[in-house]
Amino acid sequence: MMETRHDLRRHDRRPCDHNVTVMWRDPGGAEKFAQAKALDICESGLRLQMPEALVKQTYLGLSAIKLGLMGHASVRHCTRIRASKFTIGVEFTAGLRWKPMEN
Repeated sequence: MMETRHDLRRHDRRPCDHNVTVMWRDPGGAEKFAQAKALDICESGLRLQMPEALVKQTYLGLSAIKLGLMGHASVRHCTRIRASKFTIGVEFTAGLRWKPMEN
């Protein structure tokens, strides 16, 4: 009997707790900024907690100095977790990759 894998991610996620500055344009074209909290990270993406929902496929700018990240990503999913909090899964784009820092 074959075991099926529910988690289809290509890379293992690591828990993290760092601030990330997120920049995007709303549907009207206005620039928006928010401070998000990184919940976990892998080589190709990041899960964020944000105070605002984002539409799937929204293109974001990310800046997280402590994680060594500065670049772009695309929203893959958005889920409400509380009245004013959302988890946003993003996939890095334009060649952005995260590598864990060596101790």
